[in-house]
Amino acid sequence: MSQKQDKQRIYNSKEWKLVRNAKLNKDPLCEECKRRDKWVSATCVHHIIPIETATDYRQMQELAFRFTNLMSLCYQCHSDIHKALNSRSREGHAKATQTALERWAETHKASKPKGSDV
Repeated sequence: MSQKQDKQRIYNSKEWKLVRNAKLNKDPLCEECKRRDKWVSATCVHHIIPIETATDYRQMQELAFRFTNLMSLCYQCHSDIHKALNSRSREGHAKATQTALERWAETHKASKPKGSDV
């Protein structure tokens, strides 16, 4: 099966629909908009590490269903991220993934509870 077919199989799966709904229920506001003090409902779930970077179907599933690899986003932010990713190139994915991971780490570092060592 091609990578495109594998990706579609994941997005059509019951497991993806459950994980997607759980993420939107947990984080109903766009995480990017919130960083800019805007309150916009999330309608999309984005993979921080794109599932297209996987080398096989099993790895693609792991990236797709890993809750910590997901962001709740509004349509506009999701679209903007994918435009910036240049979703067709592996190099674009690698660069954008690194940027997303750095942003995620910075956001979570800033939000840890006071007095926490974690």
